[in-house]
Amino acid sequence: MVIAGLIVSLVVGGCCCGGFVLAASAGSVGTIQAAQTGGGDGNQLRPDAPVPAQYLAYVRAAGALCPSIGPADIAAQLDLESSWNPNAYTDIGEVPAKGIAQFTDATWQTWGYDYDRNGVSSPYDAGDAILAQGHLMCDLVTWAETNLANGRLVGNPLDVAWAAYFAGRGGILAAGGVPASGLAHDYPQQIRSRLPKYAVDTGGDGLPNGGGGIPPGYTLPTDAQQAAAVSFALAQLGKPYVFGAEGPDSYDCSGLMMQAWAHAGVRIPRVTGDQVHTGVAVAGLDAMQPGDLILIPGSNGSMKRPGHVGMYIGRGGDGRQYLVQAPHTGDVVKITPVANFKPVAAIRRPLTR
Repeated sequence: MVIAGLIVSLVVGGCCCGGFVLAASAGSVGTIQAAQTGGGDGNQLRPDAPVPAQYLAYVRAAGALCPSIGPADIAAQLDLESSWNPNAYTDIGEVPAKGIAQFTDATWQTWGYDYDRNGVSSPYDAGDAILAQGHLMCDLVTWAETNLANGRLVGNPLDVAWAAYFAGRGGILAAGGVPASGLAHDYPQQIRSRLPKYAVDTGGDGLPNGGGGIPPGYTLPTDAQQAAAVSFALAQLGKPYVFGAEGPDSYDCSGLMMQAWAHAGVRIPRVTGDQVHTGVAVAGLDAMQPGDLILIPGSNGSMKRPGHVGMYIGRGGDGRQYLVQAPHTGDVVKITPVANFKPVAAIRRPLTR
């Protein structure tokens, strides 16, 4: 169970609201009746998404409030916060959090409203809480985008917004983005790891739109060195691709590979043109082990001189092979089925011992 607003800074609760007060309007109250599907660029719900039927309309409505947040994003976050328990209560010595979206009393004073018009405004009223979550997340994404633009924060806007839901805006500003470690660091990735079971596949790669989340049933390799390299790469999910970047807030494809293997104690070359010669050759896809580098021509290379690289992470619960990659400008570090990463020019295994 995760408490929104565990870290208390400018104000307590699901965010440090900075004086913003939700202005409930006829339009916002009426969203529950008007929204039938999520809108904009946020992740949309797959038809078999395990959203409890009694909450489906609210989730769809909350996911239609702004372009950056879709109903699958709302659902995955609720899954993490309370496992869909409208009576959830958490008190671990900080500020008690209540209800399906885990609001504190102070945050509810700002964002709470009788959205479902049943005469009650309460964090324990699931309709009210889910719509309040949607309004709060939309405002947090706008806040994140503003501060990313002015240089006060770095990172992926949605990850920053999720971290602020958990830790408060003041805590995220102090860290300059998603914290490098701790519960607030883990929170966005825990939501992303839940996206595949809620989000429709709109990218043709078997994964949610923009999500690139960890496939259900996936487990890390048992070899310690392989696990170190793979787990580092997976910890970067959602961070933006920036050409020439080597972390910690953004990566290009070969920069991610270099840093992941450095985390495992192995030095490999920096650029793809040299990584294609590192270590030893692997005979084919069936012979791969987690951590192996898979190279393809990409947009600026060839079969003889590959221009793009990803890291094999192993098989998901569905038996398919997956890799992690930093794809291209405008995208983020994500997981992709190996079958969609082609044509394969080379597979290399860094010398691990």
